[in-house]
Amino acid sequence: MINEIEPSESLAYHVGLSSKKEMVISSHFMHKISQNPSLNLYDNRYFQAKRLVIDRKFVIEELIPILKSACAEFCEKRAAAAKRRALLRYESFGYTTEKMIGVSEIITEALLDKEFSRNGEKYNSRNELNEKVRRMISDKGMIEMTMPALPFKIPSPLKSRGDAPDLGEINFLLSVYEIARTLEIICLKEACAATDVKVRFAIISDGSRFDDIVNESSNTLRTYQEKLASWITLLGVGDYIQLIDYRSLLQSRLPKAIWESKLELCRQAHTNYSQALWPVFDPDDMAASFEAARQVELDPEYGNTEGRFIPLFKSLVYTINYKTLQELRCFSDDQRSMIYRELTAHIFQPYHGGDTVDATLELPLEARELLRKSMLAEAWGAAINYISEIKSDRDLAEDPILTCLPDYLRWTIHAKQGQLAIATPPILGISVQPWAGSAVFRPTSKGWVRLCTLPSLMLEGTFAIPVVVEENGGSETYCQPLFYLDKGLGVDDAVGLLAILRDGYTRQRFS
Repeated sequence: MINEIEPSESLAYHVGLSSKKEMVISSHFMHKISQNPSLNLYDNRYFQAKRLVIDRKFVIEELIPILKSACAEFCEKRAAAAKRRALLRYESFGYTTEKMIGVSEIITEALLDKEFSRNGEKYNSRNELNEKVRRMISDKGMIEMTMPALPFKIPSPLKSRGDAPDLGEINFLLSVYEIARTLEIICLKEACAATDVKVRFAIISDGSRFDDIVNESSNTLRTYQEKLASWITLLGVGDYIQLIDYRSLLQSRLPKAIWESKLELCRQAHTNYSQALWPVFDPDDMAASFEAARQVELDPEYGNTEGRFIPLFKSLVYTINYKTLQELRCFSDDQRSMIYRELTAHIFQPYHGGDTVDATLELPLEARELLRKSMLAEAWGAAINYISEIKSDRDLAEDPILTCLPDYLRWTIHAKQGQLAIATPPILGISVQPWAGSAVFRPTSKGWVRLCTLPSLMLEGTFAIPVVVEENGGSETYCQPLFYLDKGLGVDDAVGLLAILRDGYTRQRFS
């Protein structure tokens, strides 16, 4: 789901949410998945029996070198492909001959490469992008890019079994590194070595925008960022990638007047959305609530039949860490996951006397219905808080991140005008960000092996093998998988995994 703009419209960044299409979150696909009764999470005993245990040495000395080697080859290919496209498209830059193509034009083609950016040409002017790259090289000898991403591992058992970054986040870091390294290769190969052009990518970890909204602890957020920083060091990409906390960046660099304006915009949006949307909320009739919300929401998205608020709400149903469920301390972890699985699958339909429920859970039907209603109210309120926070950025006169980091090339997760949307190819029909799922190696249709992210419910529901690192919990205790192995790979041990990765691992997003 992307913005739809008319060819005649300006491609510059514009203030305010697009009234056509502009995603603000992307987990509403979870509802369809949760409705599939054949998909279930492993219980603890089955998880322990099925998992594959590796050690840290295997990760550092065997796995990471394979990933990095594939990255190096991929970057060389993308740099060469960008040059070929630039030479073929010299007229698109307003030139009369390919001899006028230089380093900035080749870099522009790399930035618009479909392997890196999604529909880049649709939302960005090639010539304006080229001119900006040219100025960055001539004025400061550095190409700097930025993007908000990597907030925290979303606290839903249907998405992940833990709150630490897994190989999905590492895959994302390598994807960002590949963008920066490809640009650097172009500079080096186009006789620019003397200028010593540097390429940097600042990832703005934006979990501090949303941690209170989804009931995630600041300690969990801090630990997540610390572990990401450790991975950046381990991967050897620290010269290219910097991780910055969103709130720390704005508080240190955003002018006080703009910061206060942002807070006021958030307060106003919260008041207005609360007044419009709480009166139409009815947990006994969510279908009517959805239709009423679509009619009264303040920032409609006409390119989406459900509008903007309802997809956001449906995403947050599978995103927030429910206070309601945290109070169920008398149940085991397995039981709480089962309760979460059942309640989210039943979330929009009231429980009735004849409903079939899991009898192994000592939870009366009336209690389940109270939990369901309480969860809905939490998610509805979270959606109001979330859209208010989004509007506090989008309604400012300028993107606050670029106010803090002027003259950076702005990347984004959700496509919008004047920004480059990082490519996240769909897997099994859905595009899942690494913080909203679990990493998995799976075969492609062309016989390669790709590292991607899918919800843990889909992975365990299709009997993928969880792979855990021994030092994270020992061989006898539970720990979060670093990644899963799709059963289609036909491997169930470390030796077999290394064999297929050495022969067939690909960094191509589309293969």
